[in-house]
Amino acid sequence: MGKSQTLDLSGPEVKCIDLKSGVDGADVLFVYSGCDSAVYRNLSTWLKKEETRYLVFIEEQEEVFLKAKELPFAKDPKVRIYYYKKEAEEIFQHIAWEFVFLRFAYSIPSSTTKEAAEEFFVYLEHYHRGVDLLASDCEDMGLKVLSNAMKNLSAFPRSLLGGSLEGKCTGMPAIICGAGPSLNDVIPLLATLKDKAILIAGGSAVPALNAQGIIPHFAAGIDPQPPLNRFLNQDSFESPFFYQGRFCSDLLQRVHGPLLWMPDGGTYPLETWAYSECGLFAEKFDAGWTVSNFCTSLAAHLGCSTVIFVGMDFSRGPDTIYASQMPGDEHKDPWIELEKGKLYSKKDWLMSAEWMGAFAKKNPGIQWLNATMGGIDLPGIEKTSLEEIAANFLQQRWDVEGWVHSCLSKANATDVTLEKVADVRNRVKMSFEKSLEICDALLKVWEKHFPNSPLEQGEYAVLEIDLQQEICHSHFLMPLWNVWKRPILRSSFHALGQHIHQLLFFQKAIESHLPYLRSFP
Repeated sequence: MGKSQTLDLSGPEVKCIDLKSGVDGADVLFVYSGCDSAVYRNLSTWLKKEETRYLVFIEEQEEVFLKAKELPFAKDPKVRIYYYKKEAEEIFQHIAWEFVFLRFAYSIPSSTTKEAAEEFFVYLEHYHRGVDLLASDCEDMGLKVLSNAMKNLSAFPRSLLGGSLEGKCTGMPAIICGAGPSLNDVIPLLATLKDKAILIAGGSAVPALNAQGIIPHFAAGIDPQPPLNRFLNQDSFESPFFYQGRFCSDLLQRVHGPLLWMPDGGTYPLETWAYSECGLFAEKFDAGWTVSNFCTSLAAHLGCSTVIFVGMDFSRGPDTIYASQMPGDEHKDPWIELEKGKLYSKKDWLMSAEWMGAFAKKNPGIQWLNATMGGIDLPGIEKTSLEEIAANFLQQRWDVEGWVHSCLSKANATDVTLEKVADVRNRVKMSFEKSLEICDALLKVWEKHFPNSPLEQGEYAVLEIDLQQEICHSHFLMPLWNVWKRPILRSSFHALGQHIHQLLFFQKAIESHLPYLRSFP
């Protein structure tokens, strides 16, 4: 994610609170341009009430910031004081990662800073949503994603390279189907358009279409843990299936149609390393935040000239979550109320809608049309009814089924053998086991020299060098630590304590992955 002056932020407006009204629902309170002892004293009781509470001052005047850093309350470990220089986006990343998963609240004591403060808080909320989603993807130490990726290596011998289909559908229109409630309204017309556009659907949209008798030309999946029953309750197992390695390995085995592998997005370096060791070298593929984004990126990759969205509500009403009356029991996180009692959304849906607008802007050569008559807007993409789009843009008939068959016949195979897969997995397993042995040895050196530091000891230095040479360390442990170090260390300020925290983190991360690595023959 990157801040941009032209960024269209979707989702609810940031609500600033009055300090007098109480902030009991927040974990982190941000005060813009109000860095003084009086504010701190007023909030000290609230701050001490919960261990996870923090008070963050944002100051835009450098002179005031420097003076505030010398005040007594600046030494409180639960207080942060930041100087914000316009256009400096690092502050958003830093704050969002340090306080990942915590609830934010915002206050503007001075009316003279209202416009600047609201702009700052809107951007911070944007980064907060994005970082929470990125972190939730690896809050289990990457277990869901990486275990799927390592298991799905077995699918390579029967997979085709989706990257080799680049531009193979140039000039053809595509309809990307979401599973929002509005999909129900266009199903009758959609069923008549299968010879006028490529139908692409992923995730919950596939069974939603199947329930109405529609089979998409291409299906797709990236969710590492999708609802099992919903996936199995479909009729598209023979459809060509685009996937990334993170997709649920148990469900990938149920797909009987052609498998089209797409490269990962680079979030998990160990996954990328495994692919390269198998002989697959490909550029990163941006799948966005959801499978709807993945399908959109695929349409652009195929060379489709017009991309039409249907069922892309990215929200729900008070009663219905998905089309075709499908239940949405997997949604356990709090809903974000966009319109009181009428419209609700979620972090990943809001970020997904924003991604759509940004992606369309990056690809101006494609005609983007939104036929979703409901839900939230896709930034920069005008809504138009599917009837109007069909009349104006979908007049030409295509032999879409024949075209898809021709594309698949020209797609390149991976040329990866099961023997190569077994070798890569074994090397990963051995490196994880060796790294765990070294971590255990490093912790024993700590015990041996306690309460003194062992960092200057020769035996400790040798062990550290050995660890740094392992695949596990460079492609798994350090990338994962760089994600989690800020929240883990936000209350640890002693250098030696931070070192031990890192070792214990390494140990736990390795132990979480070894069971499935050892299960491979």
